[in-house]
Amino acid sequence: MGNAEHPGGSGDGGAVSPAVPALAVDRQFELSLYRGMQVIRVVELAIENMHKVGRMSGSFHSSLGQESCAVGVCSPLRETDIVTSTHRGHGHALAKGVPIRELFAELLGRASGVSGGRGGSMHLHHRASGFYGETAIVGGGVAWAAGAAWARKRRGRDDVAVAFLGDGAFAQGVTHETLLLARHWSSPCLVVCENNGLAHSMSSQTLFGEYGAIAEMVAATGMTSRYADGRDVMHVADEASRLVADIRRSGEPAFLECGVYRVRPHSVSDADYRYRAKDAGTTWLASNDPVANLREVLGASIANELDAIDAEVTSLIESELAHAEAEAQTSIAAARTNAYSSPELDGRG
Repeated sequence: MGNAEHPGGSGDGGAVSPAVPALAVDRQFELSLYRGMQVIRVVELAIENMHKVGRMSGSFHSSLGQESCAVGVCSPLRETDIVTSTHRGHGHALAKGVPIRELFAELLGRASGVSGGRGGSMHLHHRASGFYGETAIVGGGVAWAAGAAWARKRRGRDDVAVAFLGDGAFAQGVTHETLLLARHWSSPCLVVCENNGLAHSMSSQTLFGEYGAIAEMVAATGMTSRYADGRDVMHVADEASRLVADIRRSGEPAFLECGVYRVRPHSVSDADYRYRAKDAGTTWLASNDPVANLREVLGASIANELDAIDAEVTSLIESELAHAEAEAQTSIAAARTNAYSSPELDGRG
């Protein structure tokens, strides 16, 4: 992560009752962040394994090593707040509350999947949890979030929308156009750039400079913009909590760059050894893993508690995956359902 700042954060987790010791509340919040990252980690490892053994097909873009950004940013959000995502969005979906079993079912092409088994890995969508979907179009979700936030504001609500994008999407015109319009129209949205070091095979440092440079570019436009070190989930949660609170109060947009690293290849079919060292991801994770970093911060005194969380999460993921596999496959007849309109649902059939 170079010389990126690593100040950590308080992570107070919201309002605290005076009757509850602050340390206890902080510990509960820290444990919730740890569990959230472990859920994403174990789910994505399960997906990875399913592909390797031929029990799952289609595209898959792993966010292993980037869990801190998803969990930290979503920690201050309400269920009614909105999140839009990218092609690398399983972590965002899980952090926002998308059911694990329904996520697995979607990737397995089951009718019970969040998109009816028709969307697959890059088109997860779950309105009930405020997850307004992924898109395979680079930068495509930024305008969705800004528009949805603006619409909520016009209806008198104080909901916030968060748009996740990658560093590659920061080079897209729609990103800058949306940032400009969000400021002009005072759209209460937070644009979060997960700078994982690579826009597929192009180094983000070659394009933009060191970690933090993207946040500085946005700050130069007059928009509130911060940088958070993705090796430290508490730092991410702290910065996100402040920004979300400010957005909710002021109704003005903000930007957060989260410095992370793409541990796995771009996708399951990407030969990343052609443009970086074959063990680059493994090497980075060995000394920068946000899950291991939080575990170290929490300390050996609660190792048994953390081990219990690990075991509970592993058991839960195994159970949810087994239930999802047992669900019925999406039928061919359902292929065009909701593609444009569904007459049987709107009374015109």
